[in-house]
Amino acid sequence: MGYTNLSRIKTCLEAAQHFLLPLYEARWICERQVEIIESHWDAVCEEAKLSEVDKKMLWRRQLLNQFAFE
Repeated sequence: MGYTNLSRIKTCLEAAQHFLLPLYEARWICERQVEIIESHWDAVCEEAKLSEVDKKMLWRRQLLNQFAFE
């Protein structure tokens, strides 16, 4: 496998073995991170005092964008 630094979940799963992490555990970690980001997004934005515009600009663009799931 060649070197890649794409921000994709697939890339993380492919690298799991290099960290002695079983694939099932790496998948669980990725799934859990997505759940946590989704469930705490509003509270984190509020704490960071993000405007509604900034919040919308980041969501599904910088955080959890579709490319990450391809």
